[in-house]
Amino acid sequence: MRLIAALAVLLFAVSGMSVARAGDKEIAAIEAVLAPGPVDTTLFSADFLKAVPPAALEPVLARIKTTIGPVVAVEPRGGQSYAVETATHEMLADIGLDGAGKIAGLLLHPPLARNASLADLLEALGAVAPQSAYLITRDGATLYSSEPDMALAVGSAFKLGVLKALKDEIDAGTRRWSDVVVLSAADISFPSGFLQTWPVGSPLTLHTLAALMISISDNTATDTLMHLVGRDKVEAALGVAPALTTRELFTLKADAGLKARYVAADLSGKRTVLAEMATLPLPDITKVGTPHDQGAEWYISPTKLCELIAAVAGLDVAQINPGVANKSEWASVSFKGGSEIGVLSLVTALTAKDGAHYCVSAVWNGPQAIDEAKATTAYASVLSKLAKG
Repeated sequence: MRLIAALAVLLFAVSGMSVARAGDKEIAAIEAVLAPGPVDTTLFSADFLKAVPPAALEPVLARIKTTIGPVVAVEPRGGQSYAVETATHEMLADIGLDGAGKIAGLLLHPPLARNASLADLLEALGAVAPQSAYLITRDGATLYSSEPDMALAVGSAFKLGVLKALKDEIDAGTRRWSDVVVLSAADISFPSGFLQTWPVGSPLTLHTLAALMISISDNTATDTLMHLVGRDKVEAALGVAPALTTRELFTLKADAGLKARYVAADLSGKRTVLAEMATLPLPDITKVGTPHDQGAEWYISPTKLCELIAAVAGLDVAQINPGVANKSEWASVSFKGGSEIGVLSLVTALTAKDGAHYCVSAVWNGPQAIDEAKATTAYASVLSKLAKG
């Protein structure tokens, strides 16, 4: 299961990089990276290529170049940021060079369609995958929608329900953000995130766990919070039962027989299967990267996603990662996304500079990997058009 932590199209930042003053070298490097043909690996530092091998780098850049077409111009936007223009798209790029002039850090934001109308973009949202649904609201009123009440698999976006259940307890005074819990072996899950590498017994505040769960989609943080607040409260927040932990989903994906029993069972039977799984170790990680299986996921509609993010949008932990929105275009941005093979979801709560409140929620399901570049380009372009009125 691949869970989106940040929806920048490409992010590779190597710690300790030395950043020179932005200028002609950075522009030349961006133009070279986005030039037609295979990527020139000599443009990148050794540390960059160690973290991101060429075999992983090439297909990502190829998809971006196919989407945007040949570069027409690259212009500075302050600091490490540059605006890339093509005949059909514009794209922000953040770049850092090391002392030798090699690329040590690169962030290519989702491209924005320059000439597409909102109608064109909405059509593109609906064409991303065989099953597509979206909802766009302004101050609670629907502006545009397609199957907004259809429940689809949403991946890590379900974590909004965990956050809401936690917020409800804090608002009731039964917990505080500063409360400390101890990392348990039973809560260790697979990435995304990094808490799975921390020692069992590590003390963590609820605020830290919530921040990691939402901003980088840390699965171990999520399962820790789910066990703390209780599955029943998460189910009540989501309107979904049973509400799986991430570890439970990984376990089901790795065991075809167990998964078949779970999918075929009624609610009581599903809970029985989950109880049996409680003592099982983490499965072989090589067996969990399979496509979405109907019946083993979190099934939530765009309408419900907007309801969930509205309930937590004011929390600082929901505003750390803006997703694909350009924060400079909005007064505030709260975001969560999720994915696995055949699943992609994006939901953003935005406050415009005139005070209007928007929600843009979209979910895509299919039998194969969702084209994330296509989805995020259309979605980010919609956000930009809404910001500009």
